[in-house]
Parts: sequence; C-alpha cells; structure tokens
Amino acid sequence: MRKKNKIVVIGAGGFSKAILDSIDYTMYDLIGFLDTYKKGIHQGYPILFNTFDEIKKPNEYVYFIGVGEPKIRWWFYNELKRRGLELINVIDKTAIVSSHNVILGQGVYIGKMCIVNSDTKIHDAVVINTRALIEHGNIIGCCSNISTNAVLNGDVQVGVRTFAGSCSVINGQLTIGNDSVIGSGSVVIRDIPDNVVVAGSPTRLIRENHDE
Repeated sequence: MRKKNKIVVIGAGGFSKAILDSIDYTMYDLIGFLDTYKKGIHQGYPILFNTFDEIKKPNEYVYFIGVGEPKIRWWFYNELKRRGLELINVIDKTAIVSSHNVILGQGVYIGKMCIVNSDTKIHDAVVINTRALIEHGNIIGCCSNISTNAVLNGDVQVGVRTFAGSCSVINGQLTIGNDSVIGSGSVVIRDIPDNVVVAGSPTRLIRENHDE
C-alpha cells in the first residue's frame, strides 16, 4: 500500500471548510491546521501550529493554503516557497478538467462541479471555487480567486491576486488586471485595469484598491 503524504492546511476559516470534502484521502492524511490566530479544533481536526517556526520537521509534510483572500494567499504562498515546502493541488472529484492542454501550477484548488476547458493555464495557488466555469484559452494569475458560479468566457486573462465575485460573468477575450476585485453578479464587457474595485452590469468603477 502506498504511504500517504501528511498534509497541513493553512488557515482554519470558512474557505478551509469547503476544501475538506475535496481532498483525496487515498493520497493524503490530513493531520491538522496552521492558523495564526486560532487554537483548538476545527472541523474535527486539531489546529496544531500558529506559525511555521513551530513545525519541527516541516519537510515531513505537504501543504495547502486554505485561505481565500488573494493577498493573504500571496503571503502564505511566498512564505512556503521561501522555506522550500511542497504545495499540493486539491481538485474535487466532481470537477471536470479538460485533458487537452490544461496546465496547472502548484497549490491550485478546483472545487465541486467546476469546469475548466482546454488550452487554459492556471498559475500557482489559484482558487476556482464551486461551480465556476473557466472556458477555453484562459490564463489565471497566481493567487487569484474565481468565486462560486463565476463564468470566464474564452481567452480571458486574469492577473495576480485578483478576485472575481460569485456569479460574475467576464466576456471573452478580455484582460483583467492585478489586485482587482469584481463584485458579485457583475458583468464585465471591457478590460479591467490593475488595483480597482468594479461592480454592476456592466461594471463601473467603485474605487481604487490600494493597500493602506
């Protein structure tokens, strides 16, 4: 029998609940969570660590980032890479991922009943959440989050650390910038620049999205 890899999930919040059903427990043994602020039990598993430095033998485990917010994912992603630790992909068994030229990075989540069509590249630590549709020819940048029931039509390019809200629709052949937010239910009919929050049908600028 193949030995299972021991997995630590980073983050013990709402998004981490969603991924637990999608982990392949024939390959991985979930030992618990790392969470900066919490202790105790989460979804029946222990919160074992508050920091990476508390993990005595970090290379004995593989890791998955169970935090949905793109900029926080980005921080954890870079910390894992800096420490040389292994990120795994979590792909739900109900997801449909084309067998034709789909490229997945590391630490990718593809949730329940998602569809990822051909000629698509999904970079490291991207979230494709429940029932999202990623059409052909998409490129999705590192740590971006495509939320529940969102639709990205053909040949869309999404930058890094960008969030597409639930039920948003992005028309084909558009470019979405880095560090931007598309509000839930929005319809995107033109390119979106970096560092903005947009919403509506069609989308309009709500505000800039710079860190404080």
